[in-house]
Amino acid sequence: MTRPLCILTMHHCSPIKDELTISPDTLEKTLKQILNMGFIFINYQNFKDILFNRNQSKQKSILLTFDDGYFDNYKYAFPVLKKLKIPAVCFLVTDNISDFKREDYNFRLKPHKDIDYEKDIEHFLNLDEIYEMKESGIFEFDSHTATHFSCKSNNEERLKNELNKSYEKIKKIFPDKKEFGFCWPKGHFNNISMKLIKESKYEFAFSVLDGGYCTGDDKFKIRRIDISSFKNENEYLFRIKKKLIIYSTPIIGNLYSIFRNKKFT
Repeated sequence: MTRPLCILTMHHCSPIKDELTISPDTLEKTLKQILNMGFIFINYQNFKDILFNRNQSKQKSILLTFDDGYFDNYKYAFPVLKKLKIPAVCFLVTDNISDFKREDYNFRLKPHKDIDYEKDIEHFLNLDEIYEMKESGIFEFDSHTATHFSCKSNNEERLKNELNKSYEKIKKIFPDKKEFGFCWPKGHFNNISMKLIKESKYEFAFSVLDGGYCTGDDKFKIRRIDISSFKNENEYLFRIKKKLIIYSTPIIGNLYSIFRNKKFT
């Protein structure tokens, strides 16, 4: 029996104090703890090979993901991942991608709740940073809508535009890309958005349903394990260790995930 594949979700990495921000030091400790538990980090292509049954997840495998595409991913998380040689994928809010030339790399970062998606463009990755992260072999990128619009909306025209516009931007930035994935903003989706994405050019989508990915799961509701929230380092490290032990275990992990996600299904 193959093990569930665990997909970890992060948002911010920086020294500021914020409930959705992990410090670079804690990130490094977390990743080292995971490695010491016998897990291996796979890249996005490895994940897609497992998803489309071109390969099997036989080991304790993990995919690391970042949502939204914040500048702090480049400044603080990227150096840690390069040091440890750990790959990741970042889901971009594509209207926030610009080709402005960053001059100030030490500007004051805002807490997550204070970031304005339309005005605070410096808080998001620019094209130069995205290309550098991609060319390093550490980061891959995919779509997170055009504007971070909630996909629980009943506005079918707006939803279709969010999906298609984001897809076209990712395709333009990465012309050699062959398989396109999507990440539901805040995990939001409904029957309308689910219908639209299955009719679109996206081939899979990540949710915020808690748990690991098992062969045969719905490819448009891929479960992940959120490791974004932070209050206390010791509690944080213990919580991640506990979740990985449970969710990487065949049968038990899947049953626990079904129990945890009853309210969403």
